[in-house]
Amino acid sequence: MKVVSTNEKENVISVTGYGKLFVEPNFLNIFISLACRSNNMKSSLEGINSNMKELFELIKQYNIEENWVHVVDLSFGPKYEWKKEVHEFLGYDVNQKVNIEMDATRENEENARKVISEIASLKFLNDCDIQYGLKNKKKYLETVRELSFKNAVDKAEQYAALASVRIIKANSITDRDSVGVYSRSNSQMNEDADYCMTDSDSYLPTGRKIVLENTVYVVFDIAK
Repeated sequence: MKVVSTNEKENVISVTGYGKLFVEPNFLNIFISLACRSNNMKSSLEGINSNMKELFELIKQYNIEENWVHVVDLSFGPKYEWKKEVHEFLGYDVNQKVNIEMDATRENEENARKVISEIASLKFLNDCDIQYGLKNKKKYLETVRELSFKNAVDKAEQYAALASVRIIKANSITDRDSVGVYSRSNSQMNEDADYCMTDSDSYLPTGRKIVLENTVYVVFDIAK
């Protein structure tokens, strides 16, 4: 906090406001990574193609729509390792990544868990997990900005009272950083939230939330 009085025409209080918002996720992503290495490129490609065929059969089995599936980031080539001042050939690598994105409903999450349990049997599975996120974040971004500004107003009013001055208006408002958005699992997090937007019918565990944080710098005009 800063109280400034450089002359009779400029009297301001400058403060930083902070807001945090917890929101139920509204979509989930299944991230799948396949990796195959063999002594020739053909065998590596055939291994990945075989696992991709199995993957799409699982997707159909659990009512996951094909337009939710995004096949991305195919990479391939020879792999070497530097040993004893020479490049030692290890094999031909083929890597394939697949994202499956869907709304965060009870049915979809149950199907996602079933798919993951089945995917674990794929021969060339490298990694697989579920991540939650937010679509259409505009209203949540607006809310967390309002919370951070309110926090700044509360601080400014407190300091103004201590300094025996009064707030006239906000002179300038500046985002210190862009709004941070990340997922977090913590059953106690609601106790720390400035505000929590929750669907009363949500099946999601209390601790699974998307966190939005914002910090603003606000300058207020003051007067005696």
